[in-house]
Amino acid sequence: MPLLPIIHLERCTGCECCVLCCPTQALGMRDGKAFLAHPERCDYEARCEEVCPVGAIELPYRIVMGTPEEDSYQEN
Repeated sequence: MPLLPIIHLERCTGCECCVLCCPTQALGMRDGKAFLAHPERCDYEARCEEVCPVGAIELPYRIVMGTPEEDSYQEN
């Protein structure tokens, strides 16, 4: 199952911030709303979630590297 962001269309204002910041160009615009135009390109970096001013994009999973026991893990 691929890790993909969830786009809440009812919140999306069509500002295009997410589309413009996506380094892999996975997002696009359709009918004034953001959508996953190329889901296979999404690298789950969370830039889209971070820049969305209305919280319309959600990454439901967090990718953690390292081990919490060693206190050396970093969240992406």
